[in-house]
Amino acid sequence: MNPMTRPRLPIVTLIVLLGVLVTPIYANGGPKPSAIEARGIAAMQAGDYQEAETVFRQLIKLRSDSFVGYYNLGAALSMQGDVGGAVDAISQAITIGFSDLNQIKRDPDLESFRSSGFFGDLVENWQALIEARRQNDLENMKLLITRRPESRTDEAHKIELLSAHDAIATDEAIEELAMIATWAQGNIFPESASPEVLEDLPWIMVVLPDRAGFAKWAIKVFGPSVRNSMSSVGGAYEHQNRRLVAQDLGATIRHEFIHVLHWRDMNRLGQVHAPWIQEGLASLVEDYDMVGGKPVPVASWRTNIVKRMSERHRMPSIEKLASTEMNAFTAKRPLAKYAQARAVMLYLYDQGLLGKFYATYTEQYHEDPTGISALETVLAQDLNAIEKDYRNWIERLEAVPETGKDLSATMGIGIENGTGDGVVVKELPGNARSRTGLHVGSVITAINGHPTRDLFELIRIIGKYEPGQTITLSVRRGKLHSTTEVELLAR
Repeated sequence: MNPMTRPRLPIVTLIVLLGVLVTPIYANGGPKPSAIEARGIAAMQAGDYQEAETVFRQLIKLRSDSFVGYYNLGAALSMQGDVGGAVDAISQAITIGFSDLNQIKRDPDLESFRSSGFFGDLVENWQALIEARRQNDLENMKLLITRRPESRTDEAHKIELLSAHDAIATDEAIEELAMIATWAQGNIFPESASPEVLEDLPWIMVVLPDRAGFAKWAIKVFGPSVRNSMSSVGGAYEHQNRRLVAQDLGATIRHEFIHVLHWRDMNRLGQVHAPWIQEGLASLVEDYDMVGGKPVPVASWRTNIVKRMSERHRMPSIEKLASTEMNAFTAKRPLAKYAQARAVMLYLYDQGLLGKFYATYTEQYHEDPTGISALETVLAQDLNAIEKDYRNWIERLEAVPETGKDLSATMGIGIENGTGDGVVVKELPGNARSRTGLHVGSVITAINGHPTRDLFELIRIIGKYEPGQTITLSVRRGKLHSTTEVELLAR
C-alpha cells in the first residue's frame, strides 16, 4: 500500500483509544529495546533514515505497546518526506500514550509531519486528548486499589491522587505534595507550575495503593524477581505513563514527586539532566524541617553516609559523581551515590545557590551536560577549590541519629515500620500504655505536627528533643485519628 494513502486514525478515534502503557516482558535471549533504539537513533544522527525506519519497525515488533518505537518511526518517515506514514506512526504513538505536545512542536525531525492537516487538528484538539487520557488513567489507577479509593484533585498542579489510605491520610498526602510543589517552584523550577507551562501537559496520576495493588504494580514494572525484594521497593515515577506509585507517604513519595516536577521542566527545556542532578534534587526533600511554615531540607541519614565516606577517605570526587551514567549510578553502590548527590545539592542550598545553580546549568546544558561548569560558575571557584570547601562543609555537618541507640531521649516503647503512613507501636512495657495513651498496633503518623512516616524520620525528629520534654503524637488506631502527649524519658 502506498504510504501516502494508508488509513489514518482521526482525532476523534484517538480520544476514544487513548490509554496507558503496559510494561512488556521480553523473551529470554531477545535483543533489549534500549540497544535497538540506540541503533535507530545512531542511524538518524548519521542521516540514514531508511536504516532508522527499519530499526524502529523492529523495535515496534518487540514493543508494540510502547510509544517509543512509533514516535521514532514517525520521525524517520517524516525525514524521508513520507508525511502520511509519519501521521500514522505519530497518531499510534499518541494512542498508546505519548503526550508531549511541545516535543512534537519543536522536534526538527518532524518538520514534514507538521505540514499535515493532522498536526493542525492535533493542536486544536489537544485539550480534549489530555482530558480523555486523564479520565482513562483514573480508571486504570483504580485497578491498583482493591477497596473503594479516596480521590483528590489538585487543579493548580494538575495532579490526580487515588489512595488506599483513609480520608485524613489522603488529605495530608495531597497537601504535602502541593507544599513541595510550591517549594520547588520557589527554589528550583520557577516555571514548573506556571499556567503557560501546565496548559498542554497531561495530568500526573499519583497512586497510593494497598499492599496487593502495590505488589501487582511492582511485578509489572520491575519483573517477577521483585517478589523476593518487595520491601526494598518504595515506589517510582513512570514518566512515560505520567504515573507516580508509592508504598509510603513519606520519603518515597516526596522523592518521586520532585522527579515529576523535574521531568516536567526537562520536557519544557528539551533536556535530560545528569543522573546526579536528577537524584540529588529528588532526594533533597526526603527529610526537611518546617521553618516559618515552609519546608527546609536538612541533614539526614544520607548525609551521614557521606560523612562516613569522607572520614574513611573513600568519598569519590564531585567530578567522578557528575560523570557517572544512569546505569552505573543505580547499579554499583547506589546508596553512596544517592547520598553524595543529595549532599552536594544540600551544600548549594545551604549557601542559597541551589536555584542559581539549576538556572545556570540549564543555560549551559548543551556546552556541559555534567553540571561541573555550572558549579564553577555559580561558586566562582575552580573545581579543586570547590571540592576542598565541600569536604570541609561535610566535616562540619551535624550527624543525624539513625537508631534508638543514638538518642538521648526515648518514648520507652517498642516500634517498627508500618505500611506507609507511620510507625507502628509493637510493645508497651511496664506502665507505657497509661503513660503514653498508646495501644499496641497504634500508628504514630507525626510528632508535633511533623510527619513521621518511617523509623528514620521518627528517630531524626526525636533526636531534636531532650529527656523530660513533652511531645505531641498524632496517632491512628484503625480509622480513628487522635493526638496524645508523651513525656520523653532518658535512655
